[in-house]
Amino acid sequence: MDREVKLLWGFGALLIVLSVVPLLGGLFALVGLILLTLAVKRLSEREGRRELFSTFVKGVGIYLLGSLVGLLIGYAAFGSSQGGEVGLLTYFLAFLSFVIVYSSAVVGTYLLKEVFREVALITGNGLFDWAGKFLFWGALLTVILIGALITWVGWILVAVAFFTTEDNLEGQ
Repeated sequence: MDREVKLLWGFGALLIVLSVVPLLGGLFALVGLILLTLAVKRLSEREGRRELFSTFVKGVGIYLLGSLVGLLIGYAAFGSSQGGEVGLLTYFLAFLSFVIVYSSAVVGTYLLKEVFREVALITGNGLFDWAGKFLFWGALLTVILIGALITWVGWILVAVAFFTTEDNLEGQ
C-alpha cells in the first residue's frame, strides 16, 4: 500500500473517531468519510479490484440514505403528535423510523466489513478484518447501546491498521 493511500485512510478513520467531539463532530465525520472514499478508490485502482470501491460506496450510501430517510420519518412521527396527543400513527412512524435506520446501518456496515476483509487479504494485516467485524457487530448491537462503543473501537482499529501497514505493498 503506498503512503498516500495509507495516510488518506488512516487520517480519514481518525477523523471519524473524532466525530464524537461536540459541535465539530459532524464536520470531522464528513471529511473523514471523504478521505476514506478517496483512499478506497485509489487502493482499488492500484490493485485492479474495482469491486472494493463499488462495495464501499454501496455500503456508505445505504448507511447514509437509510439514516436520512429514517430520521425524516422519525421527524414526521413527532410532528404527527399534535398537541401532545400520541396516537397509533405516531408509534407506527417511530417504529418504522427505527427499523429503517437500524437495518440500513446493519446492511451498510456489513458491506464495509466485506471491504475491510478484502483489504486485510491484500495487505496481510489482520487488523482490517477485526475492524470490519467490530463495525458490523457494533451496528448489530446498537439496540442495546453498547454497539456505539464497539463501532467507535472499530474505527480506532481501522486507523491503527492503516498506520501499522507496511508501505509499498502493491504487487504482493
